[in-house]
Amino acid sequence: MGSFRSYNEQTGTFEKLIYSTIAREGDLKVVVLNANENQIKPIELANSANSIYAVRNEKGKITSINFFGADKRKTKQIDLQHKHQGIIPHTHEFHGEKYHPTSARPCTLEELSIISKAQELAK
Repeated sequence: MGSFRSYNEQTGTFEKLIYSTIAREGDLKVVVLNANENQIKPIELANSANSIYAVRNEKGKITSINFFGADKRKTKQIDLQHKHQGIIPHTHEFHGEKYHPTSARPCTLEELSIISKAQELAK
């Protein structure tokens, strides 16, 4: 159904297959880590602009939903499996940071709707 390759910023090329798409609705894709990968790889750069990737773990649960802008850089991440500042689920906003921002906020109604859609697609 599709794939998500790691991106090498030094060469500007997409390399080995890390994630595979198992479901899609509009810009939202549900992806899983491929079996040959032994650890979760961060999704730092999407291979399509204005996309949303929901990561499903081996137990069938969505762990995070990652939003990418027109420049293919992460703009937002919703975490569903752990607390941050006492909030679960919670959202991290990216404003040009390369790494995960330390601050978090509660999810908006629109984000909660996307969570529901991703969980339905992940079944």
